[in-house]
Amino acid sequence: MKLSSLKYSTIKLVIFSSVLLYLGVDLLIWHGPLWHKIHGDTPATPGIEEMVAVVYGEPITLNQLNRHEAEQNILAGRRTPEPARRAAMLMDLVRAKLLHIRTRYNDTRLPNCKEAAEAEVEKLATRATSASEFEAQLRSQGYESRAQFTDKLEVTLQSEALLEQAIAEHCHVTDAEVERVYEQLKNELPAPARRQVSHIFLETLNQDSAAIEQKAKEILSRLQNGADFATLARECSQDAHTAPIGGNLGTIEDTGERPLPELPLFGEKAIPAGIPCAVQSKWGWHILQAGEITPAGKRTLDECRESIRSAIESARREQALNAWFTGAVREGFIKKRIQTNVK
Repeated sequence: MKLSSLKYSTIKLVIFSSVLLYLGVDLLIWHGPLWHKIHGDTPATPGIEEMVAVVYGEPITLNQLNRHEAEQNILAGRRTPEPARRAAMLMDLVRAKLLHIRTRYNDTRLPNCKEAAEAEVEKLATRATSASEFEAQLRSQGYESRAQFTDKLEVTLQSEALLEQAIAEHCHVTDAEVERVYEQLKNELPAPARRQVSHIFLETLNQDSAAIEQKAKEILSRLQNGADFATLARECSQDAHTAPIGGNLGTIEDTGERPLPELPLFGEKAIPAGIPCAVQSKWGWHILQAGEITPAGKRTLDECRESIRSAIESARREQALNAWFTGAVREGFIKKRIQTNVK
């Protein structure tokens, strides 16, 4: 019995000595977790980046903030950082993280965007000369594989769908609203001279210019003999955007910003309406066919209807998006699920 008591006392002494030894090392030598706790500090965890925010348990690191700041400075043309903008840039990352979290936890109520993401990646891949070059481009942007990039794009598309669901009801514009805005602005909406134009385009860059000119003359001859312009445009035009729609360039306005200003569409040398003409530009040959010129004046409601509707929708979308993100951020701070620490 005495032997057992002695063993028990010895064990307690060893444990007590070990605790005292740990406390001495932690407080006096190592400055470990207990020392930091007493001094109101948190010890740095090896291998973990410094965090500037935590959003619902997910960190935003100092490196991410620095990278975002550098990107925004490049886009804005700023040569030196602006410390006053740093908090706003952190909130950009907080909003992005919130959107990502909301998307993840609502994925069952969002459309499946896998096929759309794969189709978009396939379209991007065609711009590279080979699959290996495309993979190298992805690696240079920080993606380990095409599959990882596709997954990221799928999440992006789902995030866009989530936002669309959240704001759609706030963006509807009625015809009456469009008409009311038109009445307010119609005196400020002058319309320059304009006309409908179609073309068949033949590129001369790195081509035999004489052979291209001869081909343009042959196409013009076919048109003069009664061939259908839209049909020939689909068959012969090298303008990938307009060829499928019969060469239709839409309504061209007589402004300094109009495309291909060297083409004689307005003024004293304007090509006649309804008669095809072959004209050369710095890009190649254009077989043009244009409608009557509408003189300068004021734009009608029909001319402005869709652009006014689009402008109102854009303004409402921006307001609705700001309101959605403001509410989500406010909720996170109120629930103490968002913490920020900008240095």
